[in-house]
Amino acid sequence: MKRDVFSTKTLATIHEGIEKLADGMASPTNPITVTGFHRTLFERLYRSFNNPTLLKEVGLLYQEEFGMPAIALKHFDLARQFAPKDRDIEQLQKGAALAMARQITDEPGHSGLHEAIHAKPEVSALLRKTTKLNVVHETRQHLGETTGELARKQEMARQTAALKPRIKAPPVDFSKVIKDIQTLIHRTDFSGASAALEETRKAGASADELQACYAQLGLIAYDHGRMEEALDAFIVMRDLGPGTVEAWFNCGLVYQKIGQLENALSSYQEASRLAPDNPKIWCNLSTVWFELGNYEEAERTARVALESKTDYARAWDNLASALSALGRLQDAAEACQQAIRIQPALHSAWFKLGVVNFQLDNLVVALEAMSLTGDNPDYFAYVLYYQSMIEARRGELDQALQKLAEARAADPANDLESSALRELGSAFMKIGRYVTAADFYSQIMAKHPDDFSGWLALGTAYHKAEQFERAGEAYRQATQLQPDNPIAWHNLGLLASDRGNHAESLSCFQREVELSPNDAKAWYDLGITYQALGQEQESVDAFERAEGIVKALSRRSSDLSAALSIVRRLNLGERVLKTE
Repeated sequence: MKRDVFSTKTLATIHEGIEKLADGMASPTNPITVTGFHRTLFERLYRSFNNPTLLKEVGLLYQEEFGMPAIALKHFDLARQFAPKDRDIEQLQKGAALAMARQITDEPGHSGLHEAIHAKPEVSALLRKTTKLNVVHETRQHLGETTGELARKQEMARQTAALKPRIKAPPVDFSKVIKDIQTLIHRTDFSGASAALEETRKAGASADELQACYAQLGLIAYDHGRMEEALDAFIVMRDLGPGTVEAWFNCGLVYQKIGQLENALSSYQEASRLAPDNPKIWCNLSTVWFELGNYEEAERTARVALESKTDYARAWDNLASALSALGRLQDAAEACQQAIRIQPALHSAWFKLGVVNFQLDNLVVALEAMSLTGDNPDYFAYVLYYQSMIEARRGELDQALQKLAEARAADPANDLESSALRELGSAFMKIGRYVTAADFYSQIMAKHPDDFSGWLALGTAYHKAEQFERAGEAYRQATQLQPDNPIAWHNLGLLASDRGNHAESLSCFQREVELSPNDAKAWYDLGITYQALGQEQESVDAFERAEGIVKALSRRSSDLSAALSIVRRLNLGERVLKTE
């Protein structure tokens, strides 16, 4: 798995299809027959699982013989990634998507309610936090390298001065003074060292000698968490040598550490102007742009760093952050893998690989990547929360609850707690334990009362548990937070209908179609409500409006995204509680 995570994704898809096939074969109502030919084809695929031709053939089996277009589409998607120029695969993808649409519309309407969708933590905000951790780890190393370089320059300057012919008075020897200042620095007498340096500066000591001392002062102050004194030292160092790359770079590091991102950005930009081929500068510029939310610039500067140093693991790691925030998750996963190949112990890359694969629903890969993050204390609580979410989504609820308890013990204030609670709520909804799910959603709302989707999920749980009063309270909280969001109005309309209050239901659905006039589902539910109230003409008009929207979608079905829209929208006969 460490060598080829993408192969693991392929195998996971193959296994998922075989499990679905086994379920179908065991079904008493519509059993699936698997022949010797089928078995041979599956064995060939298992031996050559990254073969796009075999993936296509097995996908066609699922679609045409087994009637499982959703599994077929996953196989076609994988084949497309291995053979992006194969135009036949694109047509197969479209065909599978349309088959899914037909399969859904052929099913009879029923009064069941869909379960809440999985929660997905907002990746860019999370990775902003975890990307900072990696910057902090690197900072001390950079500062040490800078100080060492300046010390070498200082010694060279002394040797050069000693060789110069003495024309007039001999130059003042500051060696003893400098040694005394270095002693003050190592004793962490920062104010004494600063005062002595200032006096030595006034006495005419060279900039080279002073820069090295100010670098040492800044380094020791940084190590002791005295960021203001570290920054003051690096600023003087910069003023002594405006053309010194190290001075601008060190200022950028401390500005970034204390959260003054605009100052960090300008310091790094000046450093990059002075040394355009230095990959560390571009790499740190990437992290600042990422923290500022400019992901395009974060990607660009990470790539500039990689142009200078292709085996720069941290630049690949930064690139992964930018790509994930831009929604290019597969590219982000590949960037993580590049970082890991270069530096296998880079915890941030393993963690990020887990986050990205969680977003892609590659749960086996996500869990393995999280486990390889190790016991790094900076990631420990994050990993536990993610492990809880992964286990919940896999249906391993006992393990999910255990990991949640461990995560809360490690960091009860972690921002991921609400995401883990939401994931557990979704998992308990899936198995019909709606009251338990509502308890998890209630815990979210206690800490985040302005969370629209949380109120919606809480209302959905109570609605399915037939605790209608509580469901109504939750839905109304959602409408107060976002009065122009049609989703909560839709669910309020269904709730009123379930309670026999068709007048209130009508008001809610009218509000929904007003806010979302191109939603066929909303018009259909409005038509049902008119029908319940005996308003036949209004009911017919609403149904015709719904049908017109569906036909318009169907005409655009040659486009894959439009076909998938049909999959989501066409099953008008099913009553669905909507979620974000």
